[in-house]
Amino acid sequence: MEFQDRSDAQLSALVRQGHGEAFAELSARYLGLIRAKAKLFEGAAAPEKEDLWQEGLLGLYAAAISYKPEKGAAFSTYAGTCVYNRMVSAVRRHGSSANRPLNESVPLEDAGEAAVEAGPESFVELREEFRSFYEKMDVSLSSLERRALAFYLCGYGRKEAAQLAGMPLRTYDNALHRVKAKLKQL
Repeated sequence: MEFQDRSDAQLSALVRQGHGEAFAELSARYLGLIRAKAKLFEGAAAPEKEDLWQEGLLGLYAAAISYKPEKGAAFSTYAGTCVYNRMVSAVRRHGSSANRPLNESVPLEDAGEAAVEAGPESFVELREEFRSFYEKMDVSLSSLERRALAFYLCGYGRKEAAQLAGMPLRTYDNALHRVKAKLKQL
């Protein structure tokens, strides 16, 4: 199956169906954006840039799983928001970033510059690492757990995430608890 000719929304649908290669293509398209968003946190009490890149990839995965084109937002807009929110959460977990405004954004036109700076070797390495992690995660998690994880990674609160995922709050909480336990084993 060829993925290069598919739109981001089509790739997102394929990711929801379990096609790891579709996510690999999405991650290739959005790696520049992820790196550009990570640069926003330079100088803040933030995790290492590679950790932020991984958080960004998790945010992109969450976007791919939870994207709903009928809501009217472009996938790129939704993905950018999920990636950014995931990084903000990582920075907050890592320490205080009060001296850095969290509402900056990077236009997609500027995102490619960050990808060029890092070089193709690091991109291939990161892509393979994430593909391996994604495959292990895909095998380990049920569809309900993947849905719960996607909304969690997008930064929604518990009640809102449960509602958007179409499940009772207790089911959502239990699914997230199982996800955390399973991911620790990976």
